[in-house]
Amino acid sequence: MNQDVLRIDHLKTYFHTHLGTAKAVDDLDLSLKKGQTLGIVGESGCGKSVTALSILRLIKDPPGKIVAGKILFDGQDLLKLPLSAMRKIRGNKISMIFQEPMTSLNPVFKVGDQISESFRLHQGLSKQNALDKSIEILEMVGIPAPEKRVRDYPHQLSGGMRQRVMIAMALSCKPKILIADEPTTALDVTIQAQILDLMLKLKEDTGTSILLITHDLGVIAEMTQFVVVMYAGKVMEYADASELFNNPLHPYTVGLLKSIPRLDLVEQRGKPLDPIPGVVPSLSALPKGCKFNDRCGRTTKRCLLKEPSIIEVTPDHKCRCWLYTE
Repeated sequence: MNQDVLRIDHLKTYFHTHLGTAKAVDDLDLSLKKGQTLGIVGESGCGKSVTALSILRLIKDPPGKIVAGKILFDGQDLLKLPLSAMRKIRGNKISMIFQEPMTSLNPVFKVGDQISESFRLHQGLSKQNALDKSIEILEMVGIPAPEKRVRDYPHQLSGGMRQRVMIAMALSCKPKILIADEPTTALDVTIQAQILDLMLKLKEDTGTSILLITHDLGVIAEMTQFVVVMYAGKVMEYADASELFNNPLHPYTVGLLKSIPRLDLVEQRGKPLDPIPGVVPSLSALPKGCKFNDRCGRTTKRCLLKEPSIIEVTPDHKCRCWLYTE
């Protein structure tokens, strides 16, 4: 059976602020297998990016802190490693494409120097050999004239090229896990499609497992095998991607799917979208009971008093809702 490359057990990442404790990730469980693409989807503020940063232990302390849980990478708990050992894993065995390449790339260093750093740090290459490898990987991600682009600064590149540079940096050491945090944000649809195709090709070529974080269900449908739906720091639903789209269980997942325009449904044409009412609650002032109860159209008295546990409704399809709990 395919082994878990990454397994997260009961992860809790909290932020202690003057407004109170924000439970950004609260008792999270998930697993990622070799060669698999796992999607994490949800509205802004539901804990997707904090989950990614927690895996790499990049949570700024203070105010943030991982207060409980395990993050097992190849059976080793990353939370117990010294920072010196984590630095050998970041960018080498676990890489991340950050959400906004313009702010993630250093504006005062050339693109080639920033990519070369991974080769020199993790593989011990000389400056020239690292630069040669940087040119190779820029060519691999589809950047034209890479021998010239390595001498460019980030502001000299388009948004799509900067994102390709971020992918090149993340894949430079052929990591076992690639965390892609909104990799197509602010890109036009043509460039978005190219980036997604590139990620799929590189996964096939290198066998890398991908943890894809996005709010775009269209990207989830195209890219992933399994999906985690998050809300207010909690996993609300987990399922095979096809099963999730064909048989969503949680009212939140149903609401997310209803808010997507559908060209194939004649009855939707000319009608306004059906959005989820309300907004994501403040993580420091979450409602009692089910965290979705103030926005759900199927709320009962029990939903207001006690939070449901996540249970397996059908094989490999889990849901956190009183509708499916006896």
